[in-house]
Amino acid sequence: MATLGSVRKLGTVRNSVAALVALIGIGTICAAVFALLVIFGGRELRHKTQASLLAATPAIAGDELRSRGHYLANPLACDNMPGFTKRRMRVSCLGKTTDNKRVQVLGAAEDRVKEEYFTILVNGRPVVQNAHCLGPDCRKKD
Repeated sequence: MATLGSVRKLGTVRNSVAALVALIGIGTICAAVFALLVIFGGRELRHKTQASLLAATPAIAGDELRSRGHYLANPLACDNMPGFTKRRMRVSCLGKTTDNKRVQVLGAAEDRVKEEYFTILVNGRPVVQNAHCLGPDCRKKD
């Protein structure tokens, strides 16, 4: 027959096990949230809209080209690429260097993964491929 003392001990053990399970569950949830924040948190698009990507690309691409020794004869002419959406922004720019080489710039921003990509071709050859930033945008913001 169970005594009052053994029933109290059994209740204390059950409460301890329940508390331990709750702590493990909370710890697991906290670890998962932390991992998601590390993977996806804190990242933002530099250019949050199609209009801002379109407006910024000629200047940042021009800066990047100058830093690589390619000087533009005129500012790049940029336009929206067909099929762009609010979540998948796309721009394309065309121009010429001072030594008459064709320049093509492709810029893309993906809102879902918070990433931007830029490719610059000079006379059909890649100068920059899938860079996450160009020119002064590559410097960390304070």
